Amino acid sequence: MKIPDIQLFVQALLYLTIFFLGFTVSVPLGLFQMDFNGKCMLYAEIDWKNATFFVITEGESINCHFTIYFNVFACILFALGMFAYYGYAVLRRDPDIGSQMWVMPFVLISAVMCVVEFIAACIISVGYKQLCSGLADNSKKLSCSKVAELTKFQNDYNGKHIIPYLTAAQTAGWICFLCWAVQWVLGIIRFVRNRRSRSGAFNDSVNSSNADTAKIGDIQPTA
Repeated sequence: MKIPDIQLFVQALLYLTIFFLGFTVSVPLGLFQMDFNGKCMLYAEIDWKNATFFVITEGESINCHFTIYFNVFACILFALGMFAYYGYAVLRRDPDIGSQMWVMPFVLISAVMCVVEFIAACIISVGYKQLCSGLADNSKKLSCSKVAELTKFQNDYNGKHIIPYLTAAQTAGWICFLCWAVQWVLGIIRFVRNRRSRSGAFNDSVNSSNADTAKIGDIQPTA
């Protein structure tokens, strides 16, 4: 029975994890926008007029759109395709199939994904912190979550789900960044392994050729 490449299995599992994390980032952020009539409240500015009334100004829509669309296309669609690619390789149970697969393009793509996911996670975290700080700024006793739950927002905005939605998106975003980082490192390891494997195969071929030449030289002429 052939033993499958363990590294391929781990990479396939990582792509599947990234696929689910992409949903965990994009879906809560999308629902978060829906609660505020499609407006992005990351980096929102809150101006308290008195102890019970404030005016909230939404942040730039690109902050939400960028993080949502990146996670949809990169962490859901692309990761799903890569999971199918690596999953097929694992199911073939060929221990040498890893050396036959493309490596360097996916190493570069994983590096780009890692950097962009880091930026997306930072956007969520900093925007969430600024929104939460603004909500709790006028209350020394109540937490951000309590203020968001009790406050009646303007324009029929619904702030009851701010904390669970943004906490889920933030947590998933940072875990997704770590998964892309591990994927990038595993890609580099695969590249190095393939280089060594091909170098070893080339040396064995050269040694075998030299041995054959030596044997021909040892043959005594019969004529």
